[in-house]
Amino acid sequence: MPHNPYLDTIRPYQPGKPIEEVEREYGLHSVIKLASNENPLGPSPEAVRAAGKALTQAALYPDSAAYTLTRKLAEKHGVPSECLVIGTGSDQLFMLLALVLLNPKTNAVISEFTFPTYAIAVHSVGAELRVARAGSGLGHEVDHLLTAVDSATRILFVDNPNNPIGSYLGRSALTRLLDAVPRDTLVVLDEAYYEFVDAPDYVSGLEFLNRYPNLMITRTFSKAYGLAGFRIGYGLADPALVRLIQRVRLPFSVSHLALAAAEAALDDAGHLARTRQLVLSERPRLTALLEKHRIQTLPSQANFVTGVSPVPSRQLFEALLKTGIIIRPLAAMGLPDHVRVTVGLPAQNQSLGKALEAVLG
Repeated sequence: MPHNPYLDTIRPYQPGKPIEEVEREYGLHSVIKLASNENPLGPSPEAVRAAGKALTQAALYPDSAAYTLTRKLAEKHGVPSECLVIGTGSDQLFMLLALVLLNPKTNAVISEFTFPTYAIAVHSVGAELRVARAGSGLGHEVDHLLTAVDSATRILFVDNPNNPIGSYLGRSALTRLLDAVPRDTLVVLDEAYYEFVDAPDYVSGLEFLNRYPNLMITRTFSKAYGLAGFRIGYGLADPALVRLIQRVRLPFSVSHLALAAAEAALDDAGHLARTRQLVLSERPRLTALLEKHRIQTLPSQANFVTGVSPVPSRQLFEALLKTGIIIRPLAAMGLPDHVRVTVGLPAQNQSLGKALEAVLG
């Protein structure tokens, strides 16, 4: 079938293996998924109730302008509502930015090990993708990113904290990057994991939003808020950029259920605090558990821990599947020796420890 030739450069995203598939393949009835950085506490009960109530509006189109959610977020972050755009997860916003800013005569820059959707967005419009070499800890290296930028660079994607490494750029590094990037290059700070950071020198891009009109921050409700199944996220940027994005964003793209759940989730500060406390308390325990079984871990500021497997990562992944535990091998992200493990509930992490003992000794 004749098709857009840009599509030939896209390597499809490989999602984590779903629980239902593992149960079918291995005849299991209790599977623990630690592969996709989801919230093991689930969503706020208030968000679930709000979504259920929204089902009564299923015959009607949702509010395409996301009026209530936009104003709640504007109040939460102390920005004008004109600075906000709502999308079906951060992923949609990356695709919309590609439509708005990129073409075959331009390029975008990413780091060597980063979220794969950035590359998909860039290739989908035929722009050049430039990959900056990672730093010594496999995370972002400011000098390498800046070297990759030239006069045709229109977007620089930086996930902070980084996925799949869990590393981050601190205040001084982020300031140096923003100061040096040309003003006609948009810096996209993907802060999907910012709620889980406890590093003292970490700073959100929100602190810089008024100073740099070429900055956009993206956030998601999928991780800390436990709404991954609802597909909703948002971006904060200069109003002029937001207006451009709104031109290509399809109407009614975010459902009644997602909007209602997100609005209620924002009001449940207790659930967010419990989620953060779980990750901050269990992350070091998970790190120690992995190290005990010879998985050499990387420092993480996210809700997962990544490490080098002592056996081929695919072998470890498949061996754990047979015990009913799903982790994420990272060959598809350019790290064939590494695995990524989501921070789970204490009991889930204990089950992982028992499984690793059986598999690795």
